[in-house]
Amino acid sequence: MTAEAQDRRGFAVGMGPVGNVYVIDTVPVMDPGIGGYTFFQYRFLEQLAFQAGFMITTQGGSSVSANDDSILFLGMPTIDLKYYFLTGDSAFDPFISLGTGFYILTEGDVSNNSGGVGIGANLGVGVDYYVTQTISVGFEGVFRSIGIISDLGTPSNSTAIFPYSLMANVAFHF
Repeated sequence: MTAEAQDRRGFAVGMGPVGNVYVIDTVPVMDPGIGGYTFFQYRFLEQLAFQAGFMITTQGGSSVSANDDSILFLGMPTIDLKYYFLTGDSAFDPFISLGTGFYILTEGDVSNNSGGVGIGANLGVGVDYYVTQTISVGFEGVFRSIGIISDLGTPSNSTAIFPYSLMANVAFHF
């Protein structure tokens, strides 16, 4: 790579599949889910980037939430700060990310007040591989800790969910 190609600052847009595995069973108890996400990134320094993303997955219920299928889990938006470890001309670009997000959990097939909205924290680790100067493929694992409020009445109703998201992507850098 040339010296010009080493500088990876700039904008990127990408998309890919996402899968969630729930680390701790909380109500609603959800099976692993699949979906997709898209993101917009601005790498303002060679080692620091700001990323905003949108995610949607679908889950089914299990255990005490059996038959509560078609639950949608949305992250709209998630906002992360990414730190890239390496500088230079390596095609591999490993990183860690830390951020927050606004999350929505929809009611499933059973009306049991399991849907709601909340805010959570994200902690991730991943790697991007540059196929060309403008196209990369990536893989990331993100742990999320999210508080969901499902009813603001008296008494209020809330829960916490702890998904671990595995995500792959293809990104275009410009």
